[in-house]
Amino acid sequence: MRASWLLLGLIAAHMSMASAFAPSQFVQLNARGRHFPSQLSQRVPPRPKSSGGFARTRMSASSQTPATGGGAASRSKGTTSLLSLTRFLLVKFLILLREIYGQLFVFVFDTFIQKPFMYILNKVEIKNHDRLTKLISSRPRGAPLITVSNHCSSLDEPLLFSTLIPWPIKQWELRYSLCHDGMFFRLGPIFAQLFFYAARGLPIYRNRNMDQEAFRIFAEKARKGGWCHIFPEGRIWQPWKLRNEDRRLGPLRPGVGKLIAYCEEQSPIVLPFYHTGMHRVLPQFPNSRAQSFPPKTGNKVTIRIGEPIHVKDLLDEYRQKREEARKEHGIEDAWTTTSVEEELYAKLTNRVEEALLKLSQEVNVEEEWQTHPSVLSTKTKK
Repeated sequence: MRASWLLLGLIAAHMSMASAFAPSQFVQLNARGRHFPSQLSQRVPPRPKSSGGFARTRMSASSQTPATGGGAASRSKGTTSLLSLTRFLLVKFLILLREIYGQLFVFVFDTFIQKPFMYILNKVEIKNHDRLTKLISSRPRGAPLITVSNHCSSLDEPLLFSTLIPWPIKQWELRYSLCHDGMFFRLGPIFAQLFFYAARGLPIYRNRNMDQEAFRIFAEKARKGGWCHIFPEGRIWQPWKLRNEDRRLGPLRPGVGKLIAYCEEQSPIVLPFYHTGMHRVLPQFPNSRAQSFPPKTGNKVTIRIGEPIHVKDLLDEYRQKREEARKEHGIEDAWTTTSVEEELYAKLTNRVEEALLKLSQEVNVEEEWQTHPSVLSTKTKK
């Protein structure tokens, strides 16, 4: 009961700050997931010209232009510059306020809701946690960090990272993640501002290919030295979905290969981890594919963090063939995918798949890969 009241109080506090963080007249959320000032592009309308006769004005000796007219023009330019500067500073202030809010939001939500749920109502075991914590704060400056993992439930991203992220952590060190557009914009842009974007979530469109602009914005975060997490499977794969229980991983999509290749100049660090137990925390029913809310308790979640994936040889091959392919196809845009690049993306994706499958071999199927009883009963009824 106390946890429910705390959750309602946090939601009410978030909504009360909507006017401070996403006022429609200042900041909007566009389809790309970026924030932009809606008024910065609006120009101050010029002053109407006087319809009267010629005014007596003193002529400047140097420019031979009316002194009064020159003063009016300078005042108009000064007013325009002042308004632009004011709007610019206001937008910067709102962005700073949003960053502070994001830090507080992640800290409060993780500390008082997600961590207690994972560590008290469930049990968490993290193996080789130091491999991730060292890379978060002490990796080479400007080096992108790309983490990859299997995807078992809709709560993988928030709950798993509440256990993986060390505190204290700076806001700019937090990871970026992707959320499909159906969930990201379900309750409108203000909700997206207060919840998803505050936790560094960015939208992705499922009905578009990997060259979509939303994915490029996400890749730019990694290219600039940020930390990005991606689920290479691209969808939820629970045990009952896999035809072969020995595989323990759904088919990977080539988007992860494109993300790694896009950061090739900065020598990205690709770190895999494999988790089990989240399919029991939020089981998915085979008949309707609906997930069981509220989340289940009394489960054990195990996270295995592997060693960084070696991709330097594939990136060297990518550099050699990329320019030749672009000249051959006449493509100047660095983001558009060519047929040669698709083959290289597939090789990078296969390298990631091998690393995740290697980690999955450490799983004790009898203890960790069991399907939740509620799902078993549903399958039996069918």
